[in-house]
Amino acid sequence: MHNAILICHGDLNTMDLSLIIHPTIFLSFLMAIGLLIRPWRFRNVVLAIFIAELGYLTLFIYMLHTKLILQYPGYFLILLPIELSIGPLLYLYVLSFIKNKQKLYYYDILNFIPMMIVVIIMIPFGFVSVDEKRELVRMFLLQEEYKFIQILISAIAAVVLPIFYISLSIWQIWFRKPSENLAYQPLIFLITLLIIWLFLGIVGIAGSVTLSETLLALDNIIISLIVIGFYLISIRYPYLMQFGTIPPKKKKYAKSYLDNVDRKSINRQLKIIMEEEKLFCDEDLSLGRLSEALELTKTQLSQFLNTYHEKNFNNFVNGYRIEEAKKMLLEQPDRQIISIAFAVGFNSYSAFHSTFKKMTGVTPADYRRTIEQEQL
Repeated sequence: MHNAILICHGDLNTMDLSLIIHPTIFLSFLMAIGLLIRPWRFRNVVLAIFIAELGYLTLFIYMLHTKLILQYPGYFLILLPIELSIGPLLYLYVLSFIKNKQKLYYYDILNFIPMMIVVIIMIPFGFVSVDEKRELVRMFLLQEEYKFIQILISAIAAVVLPIFYISLSIWQIWFRKPSENLAYQPLIFLITLLIIWLFLGIVGIAGSVTLSETLLALDNIIISLIVIGFYLISIRYPYLMQFGTIPPKKKKYAKSYLDNVDRKSINRQLKIIMEEEKLFCDEDLSLGRLSEALELTKTQLSQFLNTYHEKNFNNFVNGYRIEEAKKMLLEQPDRQIISIAFAVGFNSYSAFHSTFKKMTGVTPADYRRTIEQEQL
């Protein structure tokens, strides 16, 4: 009877824990997918994979705590490659901010050689039966004669390499930071949450050799709070994780609203927002909405466009709209001009017609006829 009560109490604790862990694991993978459905930029892809792997570590710690790993041994085989790749991914993500790294170079592959070697070694284990996988996991985790091997592998894969890359990342952040990065404090806070998340994953997995179920459960809860905090802050700064720059609060006695604004970073953000995401196609786009997307005040954005682009907001946005309309007039000769006008963000044909003629010197219909004649 007493044992039955303990079992029921343990099931209740597991159920209570699952109410916290399951949503946060789902949230991790949802954030990763959200990054991948955006334009495929190096930073987005690296962060998406990194967050997905952190979500997997969270799931794995929960499976260790609940012993579910013995029922689903296939998850155990994936763990080692993830442990060996997650540190390099964090480092590449930090470099994308510190050094504006925008693609993977051939020498970056060196960071993933341990992972590739392990994947090659473990391929045969992927073809054994489920029962054989269960037996392998049970031997590795539960049998005392394999404890030394477990400790050795955990020390190298789950502790030494990740901590090495965490140290490299922290060194880059604190000693090689670009002084003009205006988003430094909130950005570092977000990256710090990622590092803490990874560190707790290391503690949970590497410590599975000796940690009690209570400590594993506590590790899971703390990780869940980190995931939730990371999600909420990334919502507060929606462009921060992708662009890495937001302006500081306006100085009280600043000579200009653009004091300390990083022009290169703002221009990079504008280019992505306008050329890749085509925000100009939204007919409700306003100075206020665009300034919010850039984390600027309306005054800052207005002065920025006038100072560095020599255009006011309307001329800046309409320039993109007319260029897009010209491409559509060329590429879609059968599409009605009024349809193109609405598609590129104008809310009336008359506004489109007058703006097009003002910027090109000809009407949209004349422009299309000229293009058609040149193609004959």
